[in-house]
Order: sequence, then structure tokens, then C-alpha cells
Amino acid sequence: KTSLPQVYSKFLKDELLKIDIQETKATCHDCLRSRDGRFEYLYKPDLKCCTFFPFLPNFAVGGIIHKKLSGASTVKHKILNQEFALPIGLYPSLKYQYDFKIKAPTDFGVKKNLLCPYYDQENSNCSIWEFRGTVCTTFFCRSDYGKKGLQFWDNLNEYLSYVEIALAEECMVMLDFSPRDISDQLVFMNKQDFTIKEETQKKLTDQQMKSYWNGYKSPEDFYLMCYSLVQGLTPKQFKEILGQKGIALEKNVLDLYKTLK
Repeated sequence: KTSLPQVYSKFLKDELLKIDIQETKATCHDCLRSRDGRFEYLYKPDLKCCTFFPFLPNFAVGGIIHKKLSGASTVKHKILNQEFALPIGLYPSLKYQYDFKIKAPTDFGVKKNLLCPYYDQENSNCSIWEFRGTVCTTFFCRSDYGKKGLQFWDNLNEYLSYVEIALAEECMVMLDFSPRDISDQLVFMNKQDFTIKEETQKKLTDQQMKSYWNGYKSPEDFYLMCYSLVQGLTPKQFKEILGQKGIALEKNVLDLYKTLK
């Protein structure tokens, strides 16, 4: 419960929120992989596993702005500069996605050009911690619970990724975006094929912004509305949004957790 955005506590199952799994070996504050020679290679201690740029769903962007987290200024800068701020959420640029795709396996945790823009280098921590990406919430290079522990985190990542996209899409539907509008924006999720122009694209053009934003003039206000909408969801509404697939993913998490006890 303390690892997830507080907004989730209003509608996630108590059984899931009460999961008590403590990872003591791999922590953000004392990077195991920057000092344990048993790994194939070591991360740089000032970068750690933060050489990853997470997607932030619209309601999370709104939460960061609403709560005035220290990373809110970075988020606002990206919105103002049209750095892939879309109604569904805030994406890493196509250039970043391309650079991440072509990196060597040993570049992760090592190459500074891959460092997350929300990483606070002065304090060596995350500036948007409460609303950090799902991958950031569930990634561990080693688990106190062995292979089953790593599988648990993988399952939780799959579930939470589904949840955040389902909620982001619901916000868009409630704010008058069509299924086609949504699908046009999901193409930026985990993109694999890039044109030569996309390999270096850091921002959206004015024309792209106009086509994606459906008449909304203030992305910041839109994100705040999304945060408010998600905050107001009831457990019953959340269950309807999840559907059978989401419920099945939730069950996988709970079933695997029981094997760790």
C-alpha cells in the first residue's frame, strides 16, 4: 500500500493492498547492483537502475501537478515544450525510445544519456516517487524471495500496467475522446519501428498537438481533471473498468503472493 499512489487505495482490493513483501537486498537507497561483483556487470552508483524513462498516465501527471511534487517543474516543462505530452499521458520522446531500443545490454545502469528526467541527481532519488512509473515500482535486480519473488514483481508489473492504461483510457472516454483517438495515441507505447525522422524526434509538432488534443487548450488542466476523475472512482466502477482480463491479472498476483509466505 505504501508503494503505490494513494489514489489506488480508494478502489484496489484490501487483499492486494495488504500484501506485505519486504525487499531488503535491492533497494533504491543502497544500490546492490553498483557494488555486488556477482552480477555480470555493475551499474554506476549515481545512475542505478534509473536509466529508464517511464510512461506516466494522464491521472498520474495530474497527481504530480496537484500535489506539487518536486518533479512537477520537470513535468510542466515537458508539457510546455510539447515533449510527447498527450491526453493519454506523458511519453518518453521517440528519440529516447529509439536510443533505449538500440542500447547494448550493458548500457543499462551505465549510460548517462538514458537517465530518467525525473531523477533528482542532487539527492539521488526520484522526484515523482508517489507517481513513479509501474516499471519503476516493480523492478528489482534481485529478490529476497528468489526466482518466485522476481516472478511476483513481474506479475504485479503486468497487472499495474493494465490498470494504469485502463484508467487513462477511461478518463479519455469520459472527456469525449473516441476509441480511435485512444488507439492513435497508444502507438507511442513501447514503439519498435522507427522512421529516420522519428529516431531523432524530441517533440510533437504544433499540427500533431492540435490533432491529438481534441480542442483542449490547457494540457495541465486536462491532466488535473483526469486525476480528479480517478480519485472519484468507486470500487464498483473500478471493477467494471478492469473487466475480466484485469481481474484475472489481479488473481495471478494474489495467487503467487500466497506461495511466498
